Amino acid sequence: MSTLLQAESLVTPIHSVEDLHGYFQAHAKPQGEERVGIECELFGVHKETGEALPYSGDIGIERILNEIAYEFGYEPICENDHTIALQKGGTIISLEPGGQVELSAEPVRSIHEVKAQLDGFFFELKTIAHFIGPVEWIATGIHPFSSLDDIEWIPKRRYEIMARYLGRQGKRAHDMMKRTATNQVNLDYHSEEDAIEKIHLALAITPIAAAMFANSSISRGKLNGYVSERLNIWRYTDPGRSGLILSLICQHCNFSDYLNYVLDVPMMFLVRDGKWIVTRNLTFRKFIKRGYQGLTPTQSDFELHLSTIFTDARFKQYMEIRGMDGQRGHLIPAVSAFWKGILYDAEARRAAARVVRNFKDREIIKLHQDVERLGFRAKIKSIRVLDLARELVRISEKGLTRQGILNQSAQDEAIYLGPLKEEILKRGKTPGEQTAELWQGIFKHDRRALIDYLKI
Repeated sequence: MSTLLQAESLVTPIHSVEDLHGYFQAHAKPQGEERVGIECELFGVHKETGEALPYSGDIGIERILNEIAYEFGYEPICENDHTIALQKGGTIISLEPGGQVELSAEPVRSIHEVKAQLDGFFFELKTIAHFIGPVEWIATGIHPFSSLDDIEWIPKRRYEIMARYLGRQGKRAHDMMKRTATNQVNLDYHSEEDAIEKIHLALAITPIAAAMFANSSISRGKLNGYVSERLNIWRYTDPGRSGLILSLICQHCNFSDYLNYVLDVPMMFLVRDGKWIVTRNLTFRKFIKRGYQGLTPTQSDFELHLSTIFTDARFKQYMEIRGMDGQRGHLIPAVSAFWKGILYDAEARRAAARVVRNFKDREIIKLHQDVERLGFRAKIKSIRVLDLARELVRISEKGLTRQGILNQSAQDEAIYLGPLKEEILKRGKTPGEQTAELWQGIFKHDRRALIDYLKI
């Protein structure tokens, strides 16, 4: 979830819907200059109990942020004298509502660089944890031990408003905010046609990718009956602004269709003079037509509104793919590698489109729901998701090889799919299934063993 950084600097007024028609096209990147950005969320936990770290206190998230800022040269970002994020160049470390620590890394050219960014982030977190005390950082899709009430809210006005609003929209909205974590991938597009091809394909593939990376089978200290409880939580958060939106899966949608969808999603808030203003019964379309409490819309208002669209793939100034659970540290590069291999190679996109071309929109949505509990055992048109996943990874691997970006050892980016192939696809079991088996088996429900398994 976005951290507001100087949002009011974009004061260009919006007088009509037509003023926004060129917005997404204006952020297209020249062909050949595409970049990839990673967003990685982690849980800070007490080393012995696995319970969530509080925001405040001597062994709390705020102190950890302040120590990272001091030790590694980040600039603290504060709200009401509380540190809520850090920034260094194009890299931001921010907090999700339950204190999940998120890296939003500066966009780079290759997964080799993504891996280096992650290694640096992990080093910083572990260095400070060692200094502070009994702290571990775990990488998974849902908090394995703490309940909703056990997790402290971050003192951030945006989250306070969101909690009140989303709590009325879905029974699991607060679980989404405080108990889940993801790995997201940000990719560029170079034209409207390119963008629509990518987002349509991403949405069609998302249930299959969600199964490959399903990793939230243990919560509140026990098996929860899902391979990805996080997917189920999102389904009951705010259906009008999250998940797979039927109209966006349509092959014939365009930027105007996406804009119209966004304009009709209710707004949550505005910001003026540093103050957050709650909006009620207001879509952005109505805001353009009527204003609100004497205020009129600006481009920064629109970009703030875009940050409250939580579909599994969405447009901002780039395309963001959001449908995967958080992974163990060594698997996180595979998330961005998988999507880059398919979406940044024309031949791979065509091959992937052939894999899903016969699937109807509602079948894709049904599959997305089935994956929550069934993972690789889910089927669409009698085809196992496991078989579809293996084919898509083969396509991605070839795409990465054709892109030909090598590291210092002359290896291309396909190396980052290795753990996904060997540990997940070859075994035919999702990360969540494997974690559940370990928990029931050799871990014998021992929290410390699970923490050691999930830690970065």
